[in-house]
Amino acid sequence: MSMDRQNALGGAHLGSADEAEYWFARLLDKDCPADARAAFERWRDADPRHAAAFRDVEQLWKRSANAARDPAIIAAAQRALRQESSMQSSRRWMFPAMAAGLAALVAIVALPRWLSTQTDPVGTDYVTAPGEQKIVQLADGSSIVLDTDTDVVVRYSARTRRVDLLRGQAQFSVHGNREWPFVVHAGHGTVTAVGTEFQIRLNDDTTDVALLHGKLAITALSSQGDAQNASLTGGQSLSFDQGGHITPVHALDAQKTQGWTQGKLFVHDWRLPQLLAEMNRYSTTQLTIGDPALQDIHISGIFRANDQQTFLLLLQQGWSIRARRVSDTQIVLLRDR
Repeated sequence: MSMDRQNALGGAHLGSADEAEYWFARLLDKDCPADARAAFERWRDADPRHAAAFRDVEQLWKRSANAARDPAIIAAAQRALRQESSMQSSRRWMFPAMAAGLAALVAIVALPRWLSTQTDPVGTDYVTAPGEQKIVQLADGSSIVLDTDTDVVVRYSARTRRVDLLRGQAQFSVHGNREWPFVVHAGHGTVTAVGTEFQIRLNDDTTDVALLHGKLAITALSSQGDAQNASLTGGQSLSFDQGGHITPVHALDAQKTQGWTQGKLFVHDWRLPQLLAEMNRYSTTQLTIGDPALQDIHISGIFRANDQQTFLLLLQQGWSIRARRVSDTQIVLLRDR
């Protein structure tokens, strides 16, 4: 092994494949210094087997591009690959950085042997059924209010408090600790809090973030790993989409935002299809429109989210709508002629 490789790899004894994985992970960093890139080129040119091994890693990465969509993987790679402070410290960060940088490959290949010690702690899964809400008290004094049909996984480690919002909507009340960040992974981004209260909702194509109190840092990630950052202060909201784009910050409607935590929907000039979609989240019996004439009806009011029967009575009395049950799980709304 040449002096360049020995210094760059911290004296580790690796085979060509392992060295190729190391260099690939290192070069993923846009801020990789010029001397590191020069050291890589000398390593690659020193032996044809090195060049072949590196080409194999490149091809493997390209084939896994469609599988590597998890924003948690992308974020981990970016964090790990930017932890270089000096060549002398490479022994301390090399293996975690390699593991994070190449974690996206696990979708199609076995984990490298050095990844086995870098796995996240086992998480605790909290789930609500349609129509159910739940308050989860966490060991650090934080709490999560889960809305209907919501799924979160909580993983606390010595470095971070991590929550994955997999489905639905939740409100987070975070006990402050600047040395122990609270990070929610949701959709194609992350939301980082210290001591604050906020909500996150997963939609089909977007993720909504609403901050009630405190401050938040938001990072949205594209499938290519490009990051867009934003911050919120109390009373503000934003959304980000699957492409990693963040909307402009706007003021939130506190009454509407917190309504669901009280079991209420505060509705102002909603189209009927939008209102039905929201009510359907709280019931296994789904309401559908059977008459195109109902599509453009606009409705305002306060409704109990889990009280479908009263909701139907109000529709029939106020908007001349007739409800017809067609099965145990479907009710069709028609114009009452």
